[in-house]
Amino acid sequence: MTDQTALIHIDSVHKFFGDLHVLRGINLDIANGEVCVIMGPSGSGKSTLLRCLNQLETISAGEILIDGELLGYRKDPNTGVYYDLTDQQIAAQRSQIGMVFQRFNLFPHMTALENVMEGPIHVLDRARNEVREEAQEYLELVGLGDRLNHYPSQLSGGQQQRVAIARALAMKPELMLFDEPTSALDPELVGEVLTVMQNLAQAGMTMVVVTHEVGFAREVADHVVFMDRGTVVEEGTPEQVIISPQSPRTREFFSKVL
Repeated sequence: MTDQTALIHIDSVHKFFGDLHVLRGINLDIANGEVCVIMGPSGSGKSTLLRCLNQLETISAGEILIDGELLGYRKDPNTGVYYDLTDQQIAAQRSQIGMVFQRFNLFPHMTALENVMEGPIHVLDRARNEVREEAQEYLELVGLGDRLNHYPSQLSGGQQQRVAIARALAMKPELMLFDEPTSALDPELVGEVLTVMQNLAQAGMTMVVVTHEVGFAREVADHVVFMDRGTVVEEGTPEQVIISPQSPRTREFFSKVL
């Protein structure tokens, strides 16, 4: 950790989809500069929690603060009443958070370079010539300096995911979220994406990663969270959670995946 101060503070967060109670009172702090890996069985609420962090889903109860700022709402200090933020205010908050999905979601009619330039130009309203140089640097950072003018259809799945990472970085986020970024890749392509993520971690980027890649969690994570049925069952260092878990449910899970 580069800083023990919590960049992300999640307080008693619940999420309902109709009658389905997906998140059941999540409490979690993630420090600045930390790599937090969230693991658990399918349906445990991992991806929903990540989507709440990026305000792609609205929480049903509780609070999420990033760098001390309440996400999605303004709270009156005198009355304690919450007021919804405007779409523009939410977009401003979201611009500080980069997210990489299972599917790459690249624009098929744009080259790798154009995909990376799109956000800074149209969201941040920056000059094209200035953005172009930076976009080239980000693509070089993820090992694609020789693929600037290739379209997504001309790239492998691993290369497309690395373009997606460069695209997120081009927005200069203070936080990066990864939602199972290797699950849609052929096994031989997983390593190239995990290497880029490991390099980001070494550079001090705060990252929250939902993944089934236990090796990545053991080697890169500062903080491992095990979720099941919408709750945090156990959290700690990789050694504490993966190697020597205290909860029977955590032991059962990792005995099957290791």
